[in-house]
Amino acid sequence: MDLGVFFASLGISLLELSEAGAVAAIYHNISKNNLPFVYAIAGVLIVLVPTFALGKYIYLVPINYFLLVAAIILFYFGYRLVRSARRYFKKQFKRKEEEKEEGIGVVFTVSAVEGLEAALVILALIPQSYFSALLGTTVSGILVIILTALLKAQIARIRLPHLKFALSALLFSLGSMWLLEAFTDINEGFLAVFFIIYLGVNYVIIKS
Repeated sequence: MDLGVFFASLGISLLELSEAGAVAAIYHNISKNNLPFVYAIAGVLIVLVPTFALGKYIYLVPINYFLLVAAIILFYFGYRLVRSARRYFKKQFKRKEEEKEEGIGVVFTVSAVEGLEAALVILALIPQSYFSALLGTTVSGILVIILTALLKAQIARIRLPHLKFALSALLFSLGSMWLLEAFTDINEGFLAVFFIIYLGVNYVIIKS
């Protein structure tokens, strides 16, 4: 086993998948059932299963296609999130059933995005040691499930409208980043700049 590949895969997967677990825990507190966790796992698996099933051959599909499709999806859900947050702050409350349905879509999308973020790194590790990359990712998935189960009560205290506000800015930022990456060699350091800009944009939208 290649320990370097194992820890690299473990680290990136733990970082990305823990965000999916946190979002699922928050929506679990709203829906009062385990569907958010099911959709979170489904969102991650829909990306990571093909990543390992196709292995080193997945790189034959131009990454630009993935980036363009992902950017469009992120913009769509970013818009839905900020619109929902605006309704809350304007006291234009939605029916609880609509909130639950929206939550399922958000959990699935965020989880798939986090899975894709991890997969982009894992794809670079697979040629070095397939088994080590797979083991690291699997161990991280188990750890995230355990940590989410243990900490879901604390995570659920995060206020949903503020989470939507920040998540929307993050999705818009990633969408902008990936859209530009499909055509340019933009530095990933701009992600923080985009995030700050979209926080400002979302604030204006909510206050308007």
